[in-house]
Amino acid sequence: MKVLKILGYGGSFRELKQMRHFLGKLKCLETVKVGVKEGSKKSNYLVANVMALPRVSSKCKIQFI
Repeated sequence: MKVLKILGYGGSFRELKQMRHFLGKLKCLETVKVGVKEGSKKSNYLVANVMALPRVSSKCKIQFI
């Protein structure tokens, strides 16, 4: 899998745990596109949390859409 697209991301503990799993296990991952849930007031906080996660793929770029 080279591209992972996630829509309606709200930043819950469960979602963050899943994101950590994806970024930590998918070695071929090149792009992760994250759509933040509409009306989320914590968008800067969500972006910072996701960007701080370790990635197993050095090619992996995260885009917020």
